Amino acid sequence: MSATTAAPHPRIAELLAELEASRRELLAVVQALPPEMRDAAPEGDAWSVSQIIEHLGIVEDGGGRLLSKLMKQAQADGAFEVETSSVLDSLNQFDIANFNRRIEAPEQVRPTGGVTVAEGLERLEAVRERLTTALLQGSGLALGTVSYPHPLFGPLNGYQWILVISMHERRHAAQIQRRAKL
Repeated sequence: MSATTAAPHPRIAELLAELEASRRELLAVVQALPPEMRDAAPEGDAWSVSQIIEHLGIVEDGGGRLLSKLMKQAQADGAFEVETSSVLDSLNQFDIANFNRRIEAPEQVRPTGGVTVAEGLERLEAVRERLTTALLQGSGLALGTVSYPHPLFGPLNGYQWILVISMHERRHAAQIQRRAKL
């Protein structure tokens, strides 16, 4: 499915950098936690840190599979990117990273609770590697021309789905940080 040369398209490069930044933030917050807090049982109906990490892996894995389908659609349509403008502000109206607004996760992305933080982080790393590989292979496809509806935000194009993954990770990193009062 490769539509790219050696260097990724500017929009993909921008989104890969955004994904890397959100992951660094998450890892810094998790690593700053006292070890006993990483896998501690949640209080009330809140998720534990390990459940949050598991949830992030589930969401990113599903998002990666969806993006692969969108990239195949763009390729089948012969849609190659000519725009290079930034897409980072395209979801600002949704304030996704705001963890103060409670959002109920759909059943299919809820954690099972059977994963430790270490196991969850390993899965996140593997899922991110697959996502990055797919994005590099599909670099140059016009991902703004293909879309799929998000359950909360409505139709999102391929670039926005990538951005949602990053913003969602930042949302939960801030949630963990607040809970730990780091």
